[in-house]
Amino acid sequence: MKILIVEDSSTLCAIYEAYLDGTGYEVHKAETFTDALMSLESVKPDLILLDIELPDGNGLDLLAETVLMTPQPAVVVMTGHGVEFADQAIERGADDFLSKPFDASRLRVTLSNAAQRLELTQKLTKLGETRERLGPMYGRSTVMQAVYTTIESLASSRATAMITGESGTGKELAARAIHDLSARAPGAFIAVNCAAIPNDLIESELFGEAAGVRGNSNPRDGLIRQSDGGTLFLDEVCDMPFELQ
Repeated sequence: MKILIVEDSSTLCAIYEAYLDGTGYEVHKAETFTDALMSLESVKPDLILLDIELPDGNGLDLLAETVLMTPQPAVVVMTGHGVEFADQAIERGADDFLSKPFDASRLRVTLSNAAQRLELTQKLTKLGETRERLGPMYGRSTVMQAVYTTIESLASSRATAMITGESGTGKELAARAIHDLSARAPGAFIAVNCAAIPNDLIESELFGEAAGVRGNSNPRDGLIRQSDGGTLFLDEVCDMPFELQ
């Protein structure tokens, strides 16, 4: 998660950043209201650690800007003036507050709690959405929503997927969607119509050929090697002879 620390003291900013060392957060810093406002647009933070008193503005006004963001970040306000400002911040949409001074343990626990609540809120929002499309696929029905969820689960996995269905139901579209949503998206997506390749050429098409085979002077990579780092979609496998399958 990306966290934006908004604190007018460069010393405290550095201390808070050191407190978060090793937590896995991507830390960004802003020391003025103006810089923080620009960072909301450029950084798009997931979490904001927000000081109330800034040299060129009030942290509560910045809080009002975060409430309008989509997705809305979680905000933890910091104050050294008791709970009065903290109560105002909570009423205006802040998730939690910290009273200065605080130690590393207190900061880490507070931000971890805010991050967990944010993740839960995002999951609930996602479950409540009725999507019209996912990548190249369209459909609002309950069945299609389940298909979208399955595709997203497969996209985050390295497992091999078997897609079944009658011809024309969109098996290649589903494979393409899995590829596009996965970490393999920058790699090649190679679709192979197994039924269109002659039986005696399937092995060389998939695995390639060494130099000298079939009169070739140069070695040739097969489709498996070409799709390395991406996705190889074997279509119409059932139309291949059983021994080749």
